[in-house]
Amino acid sequence: MYINEIKGKPLAKPLEITVSKQYIAECKDLEIYGEGDTEAEAIKDFKEALLDIRDDLLSDEGFDNKDEYARKILDYFELKK
Repeated sequence: MYINEIKGKPLAKPLEITVSKQYIAECKDLEIYGEGDTEAEAIKDFKEALLDIRDDLLSDEGFDNKDEYARKILDYFELKK
C-alpha cells in the first residue's frame, strides 16, 4: 500500500508501507512503524510517527545535511525553502 499525503498535505513521492494482520503499519526502508486496533488506526499512527520524526529532524539541532537516514525521510516531504 502507498500513502501519498499526510494530514491533507501531499508527499513529494509515494511512500510504500505494509500493514500486518496485527495492525502494524511499517515502512521497512525508513524503519518506522505505527500500530492500532484497526488498519486505519495503524496507518494514522504511522503518519503521526513520521511527522514527529520529520519535525525533530527539522528542529535546530536535529538535521545534519550529511545524515543519510535524515535525508531519506525528508525526501518524502516537499519542504519550502
